[in-house]
Amino acid sequence: PGHLAAEIEAAEGQIVVSKLVLDATANIFNALAASATSTSVSLDRHWRNARTVSSHNPAIYKERVVGDYAVNQTAPPYLWLPGAS
Repeated sequence: PGHLAAEIEAAEGQIVVSKLVLDATANIFNALAASATSTSVSLDRHWRNARTVSSHNPAIYKERVVGDYAVNQTAPPYLWLPGAS
């Protein structure tokens, strides 16, 4: 039961945070334009890190599992790989 709540809450957090971080990094690039790509400040690494984390933890799968739990009380699979059962 405790681990179930933690798993769902972690998934919910990853869904929200991934979007916020990607939006924030996009806003940085939009605000700073070409200067944001300067290698001296390395801002691009934040976007790359955000994309890497969000692609390794696909929100679409987390959203499905969180929704299935909310609607049907179905426990998460504890295996977050596409196509895994």
